[in-house]
Amino acid sequence: MMKRFIETDEEVLKVNARTGEILLAASKTDSNMIKETKLQAFKLLSRNDFVQINGVWEAKRDALIKILSSLPISYSWKILDKQLTKEYAQVLGVLKIETGSIIREADSMGICEISELKGNGGLHFMNARAETRALKRAIETLFGSVINYYVIHVLEAQRSA
Repeated sequence: MMKRFIETDEEVLKVNARTGEILLAASKTDSNMIKETKLQAFKLLSRNDFVQINGVWEAKRDALIKILSSLPISYSWKILDKQLTKEYAQVLGVLKIETGSIIREADSMGICEISELKGNGGLHFMNARAETRALKRAIETLFGSVINYYVIHVLEAQRSA
């Protein structure tokens, strides 16, 4: 059996040697739109949007929601599955982002146990926290290169100075 390959002048996958970011081949218009979107996301961030937990910088929920809601992109958040018991809530969702003709999706899961609430709130709060965690993880997946760049070039640089 003969294998067939598609010939193309463009590389299908490119990797930025400095940041490690994976770049997909796209039209020049789409590539420029993606770069502009990332620059706008970067400009939205501030030091107050991050917290250091156990030596690791974490983007706060509000920062990630700010990225999602302030950029000129289309997005949809869909809950695929929910589990709610007396002990825990688990939410599985998918975030879909469209920029030009580029569409990216990220599935993510969020879990919250009743013990985390320490007696404050009930099933509603447990479920809401699980959904928030799932959405936060999806945004981190899709905008991870921007978040990582900010941490390395702004937060770590300030700490080293």
